[in-house]
Amino acid sequence: MLASPSHSAIYKWKDENGKTHFTDSLSKVPPQFRKKGELKTMKGAPAEPSNPVALLLPKQKGTAHVIKAKSVRGGHYVVEVLINGTVSADFIVDTGASMVVLSERIGKRLGVYYNTQLPTIGMSTAGGKVEAPLFVLDSLKIGDAEVFAVEASTNPHMEGMDGLLGMTFLSAFKVEMDQQNAEMILKPLGDPGDTLWDGKNETWWKKKYETYAGALRQLERAAYKARGNMQETVKIKKFTDHYEKLHRLLEQRANRFNLPKEYRSYP
Repeated sequence: MLASPSHSAIYKWKDENGKTHFTDSLSKVPPQFRKKGELKTMKGAPAEPSNPVALLLPKQKGTAHVIKAKSVRGGHYVVEVLINGTVSADFIVDTGASMVVLSERIGKRLGVYYNTQLPTIGMSTAGGKVEAPLFVLDSLKIGDAEVFAVEASTNPHMEGMDGLLGMTFLSAFKVEMDQQNAEMILKPLGDPGDTLWDGKNETWWKKKYETYAGALRQLERAAYKARGNMQETVKIKKFTDHYEKLHRLLEQRANRFNLPKEYRSYP
């Protein structure tokens, strides 16, 4: 690592494990270590560091995930998933579903089905239109492919299946189905050579941030208009809590993988 003493600075800090890090950009220093007294500025890189220098660089994950699938009636495929690291289920792959949808049975196991603090959304089902809870799964894992903070809902009329694997999971990958070998192939987003953060490119991060930040801006305007209407205010507050949680979890992950600030959006 080279630095010109007359044109740049090297920032040095210790993380919570006592490990020393160096970087030539203040934006690459995690916010919690930018406090006065915790961050040291050097005029150049250390000549011979006693320990290996750990630069905060984007994580490159270019490996495709190959998932075994089971063919079922109607030309659909079923894959085994692990929800929140504890609940196993069989989901039908459905690229037409806007989000992950759980059956009533799985929703009850996760404790979200009767949670009155969650916002609800209208959902058209075979049994008619219902109000279904909207919530955030801590994680959803298929094989060695894992996505965190997955937006999901439930369907009380879903029979004979555990759930649908929709786009709130699948949008984190390029999805291909190998019908001959009954496999689902999840590839990294973007083109070969793209810089990836947590296996996702700049476009994915920007879209996620703007989706959550945009929803919060709309809810803020809706809350202003709903002043005095207690029922509507409570409903808006539940949705606001939901999207604040999604935005907060996205920000935590972005900080962990050192996503540049210019790719982030805020309400």
